Amino acid sequence: MACAFQNAHAASRPRYGGSLTVEIVEGLTFTDPGEWPHPLVPLVYDGLVQFDQRGQLRPALALSWQHDPECKRWEFRLRAGVKFHDGSPVNAAAVAASLAANVMGSNVTASGDSVVVFQMEMATPDLPIRLADFRHAVLRRGPDGVTTGSGPFHIAEWQPGRRAKLAANDEYWGGRPFLDSIDLQMGRTLRDQSIDLELGKADVAELTIDDARRAAQRGIKTWDSAAGDLVAFTFDRSSLAVEDTRLRQALALSIDRPAMHNVLLQKQGESTGALLPEWLTGYAFLFPVTRDLERARHLLAAIGKPAPRLSLAYDPADPLARPIAERIALNARDAGIIIQVLPGGKSDLRLARLPLKSLDPALALAGSAAALGMAESFKSFSSNSPEALYRAEQKLLSDFRVVPLFHVPAILGIGPRLRNWDPQRWGDWRLENVWLEARTP
Repeated sequence: MACAFQNAHAASRPRYGGSLTVEIVEGLTFTDPGEWPHPLVPLVYDGLVQFDQRGQLRPALALSWQHDPECKRWEFRLRAGVKFHDGSPVNAAAVAASLAANVMGSNVTASGDSVVVFQMEMATPDLPIRLADFRHAVLRRGPDGVTTGSGPFHIAEWQPGRRAKLAANDEYWGGRPFLDSIDLQMGRTLRDQSIDLELGKADVAELTIDDARRAAQRGIKTWDSAAGDLVAFTFDRSSLAVEDTRLRQALALSIDRPAMHNVLLQKQGESTGALLPEWLTGYAFLFPVTRDLERARHLLAAIGKPAPRLSLAYDPADPLARPIAERIALNARDAGIIIQVLPGGKSDLRLARLPLKSLDPALALAGSAAALGMAESFKSFSSNSPEALYRAEQKLLSDFRVVPLFHVPAILGIGPRLRNWDPQRWGDWRLENVWLEARTP
């Protein structure tokens, strides 16, 4: 779905003040950026480097960086005078303590107060790109486990799973945000968000494909990210009914992705046979997505006994899940597999939607493997090269325990007061740059 509006009116002028209301489905329980949806992380936490709108690296907490001829030793020189929200300095020791356990294949140390040194196990020419990922945000963790960052907003109020208030950081190194605060409402259903957006109770809300179409018809602004979330079905490892690899492969071959993509997804996102999206790795097209009923039936015949009746569970809170699950069952019947569709509960298969966990392909693949209960299969991965990533993903998918279907975008509805909405295509909202028009009497 293309952008349905211009970023800002030419006559608009930046205005300080006001509170932006953002609603999300997820209920965040911890002040830990590793658990947050990635668009929210840069609001509170900074990295050493960051991407601009064109996908180019630019300085953040680090003003400059250099490496040795082998690209194994990297030095990042920090911006002076930056403080965490609790007032403690963002110095080399603090940065090293934050990143030491997060950057794979590295030894992170401080050299004085202003230089952070990464000693890599192997040549890593793309280290700055890796460090721009939100999972490498720099934070300070208190003795109670609560984290603090140095970003444009600080956490002023925290009600786990329900609400958070983010207040402007007046001393932010990038300049004070225009907004005074962000009111983050958590645990809001997609239906409630759509209603709140229409009533003017929300300025930013998550939308379904159908809600986005209706919103655009009513003149409400909408925006969609690059297709990053994975829609897939997985087989329960404890189910004896799906123990035979040939049965799992036959079901995978029976799926008609193009028909679902055209009708159910209204051509949003992309059909895929890969865990990671094409725009992130460049190799997703190598994983097959073609339906092959003849081969599926041949595999079932080779099993030597009738295919068992299976059950497929879906998330009833996701409006898109049920029609996709029902279409999977319809496709499977064409191959000779009978599937009962269930709204949750114990089942042989489960339809899942997995958010993209990282903009670093290696971290993203590790996150997908963990979310799918396949972390053990990922332990042999030891390189960030595209070839190694492809082999690792190929191994994860080789037993057909997980069958990718689509990569879909996040879709947002934008309230009429919001100005200078100019997020990055991969999802960072950059709300420090937006402002609100004054409410008319």
